[in-house]
Parts: sequence; structure tokens; C-alpha cells
Amino acid sequence: MFYDLSRVELVDDTNPLRRYFDLLPIEAEASAMWLGEGNTPCVEAIDLGRAVGLPHLFLKDETKNPTHTTKDRMASVALTFLVEHDVTEFVVSSTGNSGTAFGTGVAAHPEMCVHIFCGLDFLDRVNVPDVPNVKVYGVAGNYFAAGTAAWGFAQRTGIPYEPGFFNPGRREGSKLAYLEALDQMPVDPDVVVQAVSGGMGLYGAYKGFCEYLLLGRLRAMPRIICAQQSRCAPMHAAFRDNSATIEDRHIVAAPDGLATAILRSNPSDTYPEMRRVVERTNGTIEAVDDVEILEAHALLRDLADLDACYASAVALAAVIRLRRQNLIGIDEVVLVNISGADRDPVVWPRPRPTLVEPPS
Repeated sequence: MFYDLSRVELVDDTNPLRRYFDLLPIEAEASAMWLGEGNTPCVEAIDLGRAVGLPHLFLKDETKNPTHTTKDRMASVALTFLVEHDVTEFVVSSTGNSGTAFGTGVAAHPEMCVHIFCGLDFLDRVNVPDVPNVKVYGVAGNYFAAGTAAWGFAQRTGIPYEPGFFNPGRREGSKLAYLEALDQMPVDPDVVVQAVSGGMGLYGAYKGFCEYLLLGRLRAMPRIICAQQSRCAPMHAAFRDNSATIEDRHIVAAPDGLATAILRSNPSDTYPEMRRVVERTNGTIEAVDDVEILEAHALLRDLADLDACYASAVALAAVIRLRRQNLIGIDEVVLVNISGADRDPVVWPRPRPTLVEPPS
């Protein structure tokens, strides 16, 4: 999505869908389905930065969103985009966070309906209200199996399949965490880091950075670093091999790892785009092991007072590794997206899932 930047006006409003309206794929402010997300703190982590050798370390704390993850931003804009295009019932697949955000948003709008497909191993991460218009399906298998089952269901029923990364509402919503951070930080970041499975958050961030550069609100493009866990790091493996695509040898047959939110075995559809983003910004794709993740998780808790998820710890662990290798300089300003919390946000009875046979 492209906007006429000569007509962009950012307004002072607590609702980010109104504040950044001119940079969003929303046709009418009145149709914006704000779910209460946004306005999360971006803090300079002085004690944590000192401990890891980065005196200019900033954390964007997305755990303060309604379902405690950055996916709420995606859901608000994506739901608005769908409704404005006459889609009120749709099918999604999820490892938990996006399904929770979508389900929570749809629950507040009875005129809509969502069908959420999730692998059984991730089913306890889908925390949505038990209401008739939010339907949850458990599939024996991983994220890929859930996605295949969801696509098959959509084909059989004629209900639209929500395309994830390729839904512009998702990508444009995801960038808002970063635009907000840029508006909050006293200095511009030199390096931006987030844990990725498909990379939607950082892809959206890159587009937002391009827009802010053209608007004169950012002095230079920051280096973008995608972080993965070594037990499930197909993007890192392909990037390390200087491969333009995810090849069979990069696909993880049985994805496993501490950070369940980013257990995606085969991001072949999104990797080429993310590779281009990383290369254009002189960034990289890094992978970290369990020891590094656990160390970073403890540092976030003890030195930043953050109950962060393991995916957030993956991002910080990548920063620590790159700093130790002197690939991030001591004087650089680093922004890490703390993309979710390490706690169960459920405050309502969960729906009983419909069990679905895995696709043959």
C-alpha cells in the first residue's frame, strides 16, 4: 500500500488508528475497529544496556497491549481492512498470538465470525472468549498442518482465507509499534531487532521507516536484524547459505524450541521479501541457542522488570551475541521489540475446540 505523503498529517490522538490514519489502508476513520492497543512504553533500559555493553538500548514494551502481544496492532488494522472490503467471516491459522488477537477482536463484533485453526501443541496459546462467532479448531500437527487444514476448510466452505503476511492490513498494522517507538525515542535507532517466524512485523517496520524517511521524521534507515532460535531457524539457515529462497535443506521437519510463538518450519513464501529487506538495510538474520535465550530471558526479568515471552528473549539474545562479536557497536542506538509477555492473558472461559484430522 502506498500513500500520498504530501497529504499525510499525524494527529495527536490516543487512538493510533486516528493518529496514523493517513499511513494506514483504512478508507474511513468511522470504520476503524480499534481494540484498545497502542500507547505502549518505549523505555531506555539503562541497567540492562550496561550489563550487555550497550549504553543506548531501548525496549518497545508491547506486553502492555490488551492481549499482551504486538499482534493486537495487526488485528485492529486487518479487521478494519477486511470489513471495509466486505469480508465479515474468515479463516485463519495461528501459533497462538495472532489467533488470540483476531478472536478477541471479533468477539467484540458479533456481526463478524472467525475460524481459527491451530496445531494441538499450540492450542493452549489461543486465549479467546467462548462466544458463537469465534470458532477454534485443533489440528494434529504443526503450524504448516494447521495452515493446510485451514486452507482446505476455506476451499470447502467458500469462506475467505485470511492470507497472513500478504494481507496489507496485517503488515500496515504491525508497523505502528515502530512508528510509535520512533515518536517516543529521544534519538533515532541505528539497529532494530525483532524475533521472526515469517517476518511480518519487521517487513511492516521497514515500510514505516521508508515513509518516515520521506516525511523527514527519521534521519537514516536503521539496520534491520531478524532473530530466530537455532532449533527452528529456516530463515537464518537460508541466509547463511546466501540462498535466495528457502530450499528443502532449510525446512525444519519437526519444529521445536523455547519460543513457541515463532515455530514456523517453512517460511518459503515470505523469506525472499525478508532477505531483500535485510540486505537493503545492511542488516542480518541471526540465530541463538537455548542457553543464550534463557540468559536473555532472565536479564529482561531481573534488569528491565519485564515478564517477556521467549520470542522477545530471542531478540535480545541476538543483540547480545552480535554485540559480543562487535557487529553492533558500543555507541549504536539499539531498539528491541519486546513483542509479547510470558503469561497467560485469559480472563474468560475458553471455547471447546473442534478437533480436525490432519491433512493427508
